[in-house]
Order: sequence, then C-alpha cells, then structure tokens
Amino acid sequence: MIRTPSLLAAVLALCGLLGACNLFLPVKNPELWQTSKVTASSERVLWEVTLLALEKAGFPIGAKVDPAKLSATSGWMISLAPFRGKGYREQCEVRYTPEGTRTWKVEVRVRREKNDDLVRPLDLTYAQWVSEPDNEERARIVLQYVKSMLGTGWKEADKEGATAVR
Repeated sequence: MIRTPSLLAAVLALCGLLGACNLFLPVKNPELWQTSKVTASSERVLWEVTLLALEKAGFPIGAKVDPAKLSATSGWMISLAPFRGKGYREQCEVRYTPEGTRTWKVEVRVRREKNDDLVRPLDLTYAQWVSEPDNEERARIVLQYVKSMLGTGWKEADKEGATAVR
C-alpha cells in the first residue's frame, strides 16, 4: 500500500523534473512587425522600391522575393565577431496587403540570430545560430526607406500639421 506523503513527494519530484526540462527547450521570440500604409502607382513600382530599400539597408536580395504573393524575404546579412555571442546575422521580411486600388499595408520584420560558437566564432562553417529578439530599429529603417522612396511620408506629415521641407 502506497502512503499519501510518499505519493505526494513522487508527484512533486516529477513536476520539478518536467519543469527543469522546459529550461532546455529553445525560446521562441515573438515576431515584431513594423506596419504602415503606402501608396504606389503600381505593384511594379512597389517591388522596385522594396528591392532598393533592402539593398540600401544592407540586406542581400534572397531567392524568396515573390511579387505574386506580395512578400519578400532577404538573404542573411552576417556580421561575425571574435567573441562568443557578439557575432550576429539578420534577415528582413517584407509583406504587403492590398487595401485599395493604389494603397497597400506594408509590414516589415528583421529576424536576428547570434553566433554562440565559443571555439571558432569567426568561422562561418562552425557558427551556432541562436534566436534573439527581432531588431525593431532595423525594421523601422527599412520601412522608412520604402515610405521615403514612395513619397508617402510627406502626405502624412502635411495631414498632421507638420512643416515639411520640399
């Protein structure tokens, strides 16, 4: 016959073991999208501006640029460093949702990972990439490049009563 205190101790030990196992699961960082509305004369102009914004921000143009799906994912921009956890890589993702004849909702996200390799942090073949929180600042920069090249920002500034230099 099992005693209640020993059963309780076994259940608590099992719960503690399961809790400790969760410490070793990879942490999923939330996706942090920067959004805005843009106006362009055509989808072709929108895509040319998107590619220019990605290049201007330093992201290589990847193979996942799909104008038919209104989404683009850049290649990885890699910056290695001689210390563990200081090297990183970033990837930009841009997607559009039509909202009118010439209006789109644009969403930009910059995914970030750090190199956690201790022995050879400058050797890309030994890199151990660990997920980090999204880089919101870089996403805002890419979004601002898109808005600036399309000229959307001036109309919004005029509506808010701000003085815009032209």
